Amino acid sequence: MTETMTSSTVAAGADSPFALLFDIALEIGVQGEDEQREDAKTAALDHVWNRYPDTFGKAVDDDDWSGRPALPGAALESCAVAYLDGGWWLHHTVDGDQERDVLTLIAPCTCGNGYIDTALDGEWDLLDVLNDLRATGGRFPHNSDRPDCGSRPRLRAWGDARP
Repeated sequence: MTETMTSSTVAAGADSPFALLFDIALEIGVQGEDEQREDAKTAALDHVWNRYPDTFGKAVDDDDWSGRPALPGAALESCAVAYLDGGWWLHHTVDGDQERDVLTLIAPCTCGNGYIDTALDGEWDLLDVLNDLRATGGRFPHNSDRPDCGSRPRLRAWGDARP
């Protein structure tokens, strides 16, 4: 004879330790937008201080960073942005698949119609990019093989004004 195991339903009173554990799991598992913003800003600062100590670590103040909450419907992780002046922005997030920091420099295009971004891979990579941008007055060269730069809006989704 074969017996079938059925799972028993555990009934817990509202004040039981079991019910309390469920409530704690709900609270811990959900971060509010303010906490997401602060965590994103902290992650950006930590990354910049560790990977770019002699460049961004000296040039970008703590107050320059602004955290942004995740947008689950758009599959976007929380992030932090810093305006650097001259139309330059830094964007920091964590690659959700690999859970690694991603720092992106966003600068105007020479065509004047939009922005181009480049993911940075450490301080030496940044120094190469800065040397290239010096020759164009701080603008990325326009690549006519790509779509018009104006069709690639970046930061407007959060309401940031772009100069």
